[in-house]
Amino acid sequence: MGNTYTTPPTLPDTGDLIAGKTIKTQTIERMGDLSNYLHANGGTSTCLSQAFDRNTCVTNSTSFVELCRWRIPIPSNNHTTIDFHVNAQVTTTGTGKIEFSLTDGNSVSQGSSTITLTSTSMALATVSHTFSSATTSSYVDILMKGKVDSAAYDLDIQIVAARFLPLSSPLSAGAAAQGTDTVTPFGVGRLAANYPLTSRAGVQWRKNIETMRKRKRPLLSWSGIMNPSSAFTGRGKGPKSLGVGDVETMQIQGPLFVGGGDLTLWVYVESISGSKNFAFMGRIFTVSSNGWNEYTFSPDLSNVSEQSSSFGISLYKIYPSSYNQSDTLLDNLDRTAAISSLPRITALSLWSN
Repeated sequence: MGNTYTTPPTLPDTGDLIAGKTIKTQTIERMGDLSNYLHANGGTSTCLSQAFDRNTCVTNSTSFVELCRWRIPIPSNNHTTIDFHVNAQVTTTGTGKIEFSLTDGNSVSQGSSTITLTSTSMALATVSHTFSSATTSSYVDILMKGKVDSAAYDLDIQIVAARFLPLSSPLSAGAAAQGTDTVTPFGVGRLAANYPLTSRAGVQWRKNIETMRKRKRPLLSWSGIMNPSSAFTGRGKGPKSLGVGDVETMQIQGPLFVGGGDLTLWVYVESISGSKNFAFMGRIFTVSSNGWNEYTFSPDLSNVSEQSSSFGISLYKIYPSSYNQSDTLLDNLDRTAAISSLPRITALSLWSN
């Protein structure tokens, strides 16, 4: 009777969709099971992943300082637990701390969680964070801070990754919001033999499919290092802004789907005055305000990458594009914009439906 699901889901027989064929009760039950599974697990793969060169994302501050920021989509308002994973160390015997502070898109604080590090060699550590209150927002901002107990050594962060945790079975009763849409779990037992199959069930399946097709899929998340500092000469020189060299190196290849909708691009801009331009995947965008700026655009699905044939699936290059005019927001090779507080991009995030 409950809103249960199995892992992996028991898939329905698509042969039952043939006109004139009898639809088995087992197929109906499996459709409900699959719908619940997709709601619980959809969008819970890695939502944040960034690596740094050694001795770049570092701090020797004895009070928390902001290091990086990201904006990531929330799968649904029921997905409120996110696991953070880091690979980090302190450079000599001591204690370092990494704090993740979250604020949802409604500007509501969702609390913070801390990882304590004492290893003097790169070591993995994790913390599980649950939102401090219910949210109706479709995204959350993550601010990573760091500190050490003594300024004589560094906290050195090499990898940061995060993912939302899937919902456990059985799912909570009632509709779950996903932005302005809803997903309604199925009471799988009600789909068994000797129960009436109402038209409401068909409407519910259709609505769930339409909603979950809109669930955001993080493609690219990047942050500059805002306030690096070090007890050692020559360290803490990591990028604070998106530069001309990044258009050659900051690239992923991922699938984009026909009917998947527009891509959502967010860029965080500092020190802007007037209007400046930047390019992404060959399109030029204009920005005139500081903070997070949102853009949507349709990807060119005819421009598949050369590697598509190797994997047997259409892959697309996802990357910032070169734009070298005088009004560019890309920092130059000398990082003049970051050093002189000129207009620049300090964080970027791209989502796909």
